[in-house]
Amino acid sequence: MRAFIGVIVGIIGGFILGIALSSFIGIFGMVVFNQAMGIKYLPYLTAIICAVLVPIIDQKSKNK
Repeated sequence: MRAFIGVIVGIIGGFILGIALSSFIGIFGMVVFNQAMGIKYLPYLTAIICAVLVPIIDQKSKNK
């Protein structure tokens, strides 16, 4: 149950992190290069990565 909650928190947090990172990259591209920049599907990729990493980090901190 704890791992499932970690996966859900990782998906939600990773998606929000991806949106923020994508916005930052877009703003940076407009300021520096004067053209739109970005990584396609970045929020989905960060959601998947965080869904894997959060339970692993939680398990390591639980063992300490």
